[in-house]
Amino acid sequence: MILLNTILKLGAKNVLYIIWYKVSMKLGLRRLFFPIHKSDSHPIYFSNIATNIHTLNNHHNELLEEAGQLTRGVVRLFSRTSKVVGNPPEWMKNPFSGQAYPDYENHWTRLSDFEDKYGDIKTLWELSRFNWVPLLARAFAVSGDEKYLHTLNMWISDWSEKNPVNQGPNWKCGQEASIRVFHLLNSSLILNNYNSPSVALSDMIYAHLSRISSNIRYAIAQDNNHGTSEATALYIGGYWLNQIDPKQYPKSKKYGLRGARILEERVLTLVDVDGAFSQHSTNYHRVLLDTLIFAEIWRSKLKLDHFSPSFYRKVKKAIEWLAYFTDPVSGDTPNYGANDGALLLNLHSCEYRDFRPTLQTASVLFNNVRLYQSGTWDEPCYWFQVELNNFPLKPIKKINRVFKDGYVYMRGSESWAMIRYPHFRFRPAHNDVMHIDLWYKGKNVLSDAGTFSYNQSGMDEKYKLKSIHFHNTVSFDGQEQMPEISRFLLGFWIKPDQIGELEKLEGGFRWSGQYRIGSNYIHRRTISSENEVWIFEDELKGDFKKAIIGFNIPMEEFQVEENIIYLNWGRIIAPSEGKIIVKTSRASLFYFEIHETARIEIEVPKSGSYQTKVELYQ
Repeated sequence: MILLNTILKLGAKNVLYIIWYKVSMKLGLRRLFFPIHKSDSHPIYFSNIATNIHTLNNHHNELLEEAGQLTRGVVRLFSRTSKVVGNPPEWMKNPFSGQAYPDYENHWTRLSDFEDKYGDIKTLWELSRFNWVPLLARAFAVSGDEKYLHTLNMWISDWSEKNPVNQGPNWKCGQEASIRVFHLLNSSLILNNYNSPSVALSDMIYAHLSRISSNIRYAIAQDNNHGTSEATALYIGGYWLNQIDPKQYPKSKKYGLRGARILEERVLTLVDVDGAFSQHSTNYHRVLLDTLIFAEIWRSKLKLDHFSPSFYRKVKKAIEWLAYFTDPVSGDTPNYGANDGALLLNLHSCEYRDFRPTLQTASVLFNNVRLYQSGTWDEPCYWFQVELNNFPLKPIKKINRVFKDGYVYMRGSESWAMIRYPHFRFRPAHNDVMHIDLWYKGKNVLSDAGTFSYNQSGMDEKYKLKSIHFHNTVSFDGQEQMPEISRFLLGFWIKPDQIGELEKLEGGFRWSGQYRIGSNYIHRRTISSENEVWIFEDELKGDFKKAIIGFNIPMEEFQVEENIIYLNWGRIIAPSEGKIIVKTSRASLFYFEIHETARIEIEVPKSGSYQTKVELYQ
């Protein structure tokens, strides 16, 4: 019953294709479309034809420090953890455990998606995403030091030799291949190689486009960022090669045309009416915008036709959505939904959790205005040769708002909140219905837990952060809101019983929404904000033995007196009817990194209405 219900929501066409895909993999049929052939490694992929040394006033030192680490074989993985990987790296080894990937000389179709003996395959893919390529290119461009260019060419050459086309785990995912294409092409812009590239670089990109194109139907069936990323790689890579040498790369125009068609269709399908993306995730929303930035930059460079007006309307809505939920002080966003550590627009030295580089660049390209004053987040525009002084400053004026695609934005004078209500056109990732994220003066005071790892086989429950027990919402008798069918699939998607409009109060606003789980439980949450006082009223109904109202707070000094928790930034007054527990919990701001946080759990034994008040210090 659960599976049938979920199949209907996923769409019969997509499900049937996935079934055929899995069968064709098992039978070995898919290998026929992807012949293994040796990549010719070359000493030169990028040459020194840059016309001048670039001057960056901001974060110049940070850039050269990280690039210097690369020349010594030290890489920062998932934008967080530095590991010694070798110079050049050992491409088939898990940098965290030292475990070599088994059977890496096999065709990629014969390798498991999640190899338990090895661990999380994303730890291996991270090096082969080529995040280091634009970093070394930028370092050479600002310093003129040949060691960066030498390291760049040596690592690409070694990767090509150790990763024959369609052999091994690094060819397994079309999106991973697409990310390599993005970084290689963007680096050709930085180094002024894009009009006269080396044959080695062109051949490498052509091989990647062939891999992507032959399997993109699988990416489309996922209804997520795989389709948009792979379509963008085909679009920009195909048209680029077609202008370089259409005879040498006879399928290049076909790739470009196909990519453009799929990208337009995917954006129109996956971006909702108010701008939310299908993946219910702030980081994957950034991945979407980054790929669209690349598409628009290269569309302009290659003098290609514009996409449709409907496409651009959806893109503008997507920019507005992310801008709403980006903190104006820190540039961070709620740690909401799945997060694999992707940072595609890595042409800057800002922190991983600073979303302003993406928003500033996207707004300039698609809206012709800057969202932010000048800062280090402007660097991508510099490399894309976009003159920011030509664009007026026009920040988004944020008002209290109910987004039709499942979100509420509410604000105080120096605080703001994101509320998540159930609206699932596409598969949900986390059990986070009615989660509330609260920010105050740039600090995430009520936070989401994020994602630690996608490979959770045999993993302790304390790392499974998509569970309801790591979100700021209510659980009944310890049960999940939606049952887990597989690693990336939840069943019985919750529908809203009632979604209210915003109600104006004397000093703020009020909103309420309600959902039910089967015929057993009902949760109605009403949220009010008045003069930096936030009130959460949870009305719970059902035949439950125990319900828990949970909130994640920063791990810092606090004091509990009866039903009041005193913190550095305010106090939380819990309902007096409940039993209060403050315990150590866990969260992950970066993929494959976990840290301790605190969690307030208010245990209530019966149906009723329970009020939690958060008073922020003025």
